[in-house]
Amino acid sequence: MGHSEIVTQPEFRLFLTPTKLIDRVDDSFIKIMRWSEIDLFRQPIGFLFPADAHGRLEKLMDADMSLFKDIVFPNVPLRVSTGGYINFDMKVVDLEDGKRQLDFYKPGRLDGSASDSAAGPTDMYSFFNFVEKLLASPYDGDMGVTMVDVGGLRDDSILDEAQKAEVKKEVEATLKRQALGGHVGMLDDASYGLITTGDFDEESFEKELATVATKLNINPAVLGARSANIKVDDREIDPKELRQALNHSRGVFLGEIESKDDLESLTGVLDGIKHNRRLIEDALREYKYRTSPRLVMDNVATVSLAVLQQGKVNLERQLRLPSEIIVMEDHPDLAYAHDMAQLEELIRMKMRRDDPSEREKVEFYDLCRSTLALPDFETKLQGMITQNRGEARLIGFRIKGMPPVKRGGIHWDVVKRLAKQGHPVWVDRFGDAVVDPGAMTFLQGGFVEMPHDMMKKLAGHFDGKEMMAKLVETWKALNVQVLSADLPNYEMKTLAQQLGISVSVADDVSVGG
Repeated sequence: MGHSEIVTQPEFRLFLTPTKLIDRVDDSFIKIMRWSEIDLFRQPIGFLFPADAHGRLEKLMDADMSLFKDIVFPNVPLRVSTGGYINFDMKVVDLEDGKRQLDFYKPGRLDGSASDSAAGPTDMYSFFNFVEKLLASPYDGDMGVTMVDVGGLRDDSILDEAQKAEVKKEVEATLKRQALGGHVGMLDDASYGLITTGDFDEESFEKELATVATKLNINPAVLGARSANIKVDDREIDPKELRQALNHSRGVFLGEIESKDDLESLTGVLDGIKHNRRLIEDALREYKYRTSPRLVMDNVATVSLAVLQQGKVNLERQLRLPSEIIVMEDHPDLAYAHDMAQLEELIRMKMRRDDPSEREKVEFYDLCRSTLALPDFETKLQGMITQNRGEARLIGFRIKGMPPVKRGGIHWDVVKRLAKQGHPVWVDRFGDAVVDPGAMTFLQGGFVEMPHDMMKKLAGHFDGKEMMAKLVETWKALNVQVLSADLPNYEMKTLAQQLGISVSVADDVSVGG
């Protein structure tokens, strides 16, 4: 057999009892490793492994095997009866009644494709869970977190829906073959995350994706595939920091988070997060922050309905939203400190304005949803309003990214209490009007924002426009204004008008500071 030949069948197998003792071995094992059945019968599995591997081996035997179903453990040293060790690649297979089977392959020869499972990519958070479990497992091969973006799958692609479906199918099959354990996660509608082994080659991978384009008779430039590989250089990362690093990396890769550094390693990403946290903390400590106002306009009546206030901080001599350099929801302590500092200043300045019409205009503060869940938020907010002789009806909150209302939870509990106290509320759960309109009556007098991605998806559906128009009418019947914010192009703005969405957020304006 040539060195480059790929195999699917193991060199030999070893079978374990439910108590992790060696039950039996196949004939190939006896022939290659020179052991007899009697030598191994009912020996603990550690008998065949070096002493320094016993801890990891025990951890593996106690682990949830569903995680390792398609994972190959590289270069595992196995004891030969005549002395010394030979390295093999190993897979663990669950059998009935708690029994296990260990399959051994010559290093680098195993077909790297995952099992025949038809399961598609998981959601982003399931992928993050997989990464966390893998790093906590005995698997000690070199790893990288690989992120792949396929421009051809995005809404502005020139590909039609049938072509996109073919591209998606081929790309996901390619990614699954590359992914450790065949586990692929969706980072958004057109991008993916996977764990790859240490010998992953970005250039070769992009050539493989170009081959997909050729197969589908699509120009590779139209496919628009790009990737980044982040080395896992610390296996002991705290789970909370790991998730922060993964989500931050996703944001940088997709252009949602600004970074001066390339995505090279997990520790490098964590260093970048710590640096950006310090910038925000320093700005708050030195009072280098302010809210930036934007008008909420009724474009038909050409009148201003309210003001959206977004908290910005001075970051290296530029007034910026903190969310431009860090995923604020992943840092609730920082989000809380930022939101409370901005709110205190906003309420104080609002109640000091000389013009009664300015004081009476509702101002919506763009609140991080993680702040809602912190126990001191409501008490401290009430204290600010009382101290400055303010009124709840004049201070509203825009909260994006709320979970579905039918799921409930602490965020909705707080939002409903805020509304009951008189605070106007603005959320982006536009579709919840069809799920449970009765549960959203507390939004009366507030706003619901139609998310861009929902508008684009429904617009492409054969009866999507009619469905959206009905939802707009449902919200209006609940006395909730539907609005749009930061629509990316003229077509989207025209669509919003056709749907009867006449309220929108204007660009930054110089209104009451």
